[in-house]
Amino acid sequence: MATIRKRLNKYQAQIRKDGNFISQTFINKTDAIKWTKEQEVLIEQGCYISKKESVTLAFLLTRWEQEVLVHLKSFKVEKYKVALVSRALGHLTLNNITSSVLVDYRDNRLQEVSNQTVKHELGLIRRALKKGIEWGYTSSVPYLASPSLKGQARNRRLSEVEMSLLLSSCDDYLKHIVIFLSESSMRRGELASIKIADINLESRLLQLSDTKNGHDRIIPLSSLALDSINYLIMHAQTPMLLGYEKEWLTRKFISHCKSIGIENFRLHDLRHEGISKLFEKGLNVMEVSSISGHKDLSMLKRYTHINPSTLLAKI
Repeated sequence: MATIRKRLNKYQAQIRKDGNFISQTFINKTDAIKWTKEQEVLIEQGCYISKKESVTLAFLLTRWEQEVLVHLKSFKVEKYKVALVSRALGHLTLNNITSSVLVDYRDNRLQEVSNQTVKHELGLIRRALKKGIEWGYTSSVPYLASPSLKGQARNRRLSEVEMSLLLSSCDDYLKHIVIFLSESSMRRGELASIKIADINLESRLLQLSDTKNGHDRIIPLSSLALDSINYLIMHAQTPMLLGYEKEWLTRKFISHCKSIGIENFRLHDLRHEGISKLFEKGLNVMEVSSISGHKDLSMLKRYTHINPSTLLAKI
């Protein structure tokens, strides 16, 4: 049975016949009617080959990357996940992407990487398959349970000794990056996007535009953050505050931590450090979220690991 519906000034044709479901979108209704008649004849003659049986996951992921992912802020990170998933499952046609296949993929990957990483990869596959339904390549998304994140939240904070060691052993540029990130609770990508023109030294305010969650925000600068920003401005070679690629900064930080014996500490953990310090200073949830940019307060809780010793004075 064929149905044609008008949506957003286009005509979506759908056919359900003999266990087959296909759809296509057209600008003209005449073209939609012609297409449905042709496809129904093919189905009746047994000549119809489902796109689900001919389109591979690699083809779907490539189109999804080029038409959808490329417009997202997460493109640079997500494109590597697309390549990884394509290497593992890309040769399979969509009718072979079943729940059992994805369960095997999930369980095998959990032996290699974290639950969070596997959850992101499965989410990527699901989003591409959902778009595949819209494009007429498939009719459903296989179900499987995502890995549990219970107990997976990072709670690594530097001790006073470790922080002192880190700052005393860094070169001046990296030291001021560390201070600034831990004082501002900022993401690495946000640091890389700062223009010097975004900084008002007199009012001690920093304007962040088009952040990860799509909202602008203004960050108040502590005295330590202000000192570090002044240093970074003096050493800036362009209108941007950060003088290097953010990937270079991450590699340099990880390499330095390993060289001085600080284990299991990432550049992004400075954001955890900064948020926890804001609560320890007595700021409330709404004040901290206005600085950190969190809209989901449950996620803010995952980023917060207060040192119990700082609570002694309050009790």
